[in-house]
Order: sequence, then C-alpha cells, then structure tokens
Amino acid sequence: METNQVKLLSSLAKKIKAEKKDKSTVIVSLQNAKILTKEGNLTGNYNNLKRIVSTVK
Repeated sequence: METNQVKLLSSLAKKIKAEKKDKSTVIVSLQNAKILTKEGNLTGNYNNLKRIVSTVK
C-alpha cells in the first residue's frame, strides 16, 4: 500500500472510532456487510472472528 493510502485509511479509522453508535446500529451494519446473518451468527467467511468476539464478551 502506498503511503497516502495508509494515511487515508488511518484517518478514516480514527473518524469511525470517534463516532458514537449503539449496538443495534452496529449489528445492522455488520449484517449489511454480510459479516453477520439475520440471526446474529457470523457468516462462513468470518468464522475465525469467533475467537476474538468470544474473548471480548
């Protein structure tokens, strides 16, 4: 990745982190991105995230 791309992604990540979102908004966003199913389970491509999510709870 080029330096300017890294800078843009970094600033975007900081902006997103600063935004206040409630749980339902986050869940809908993850469902729209096809990371979560409508039932709230991780989709097949993201099963490895279970290790991280289970430690956060």
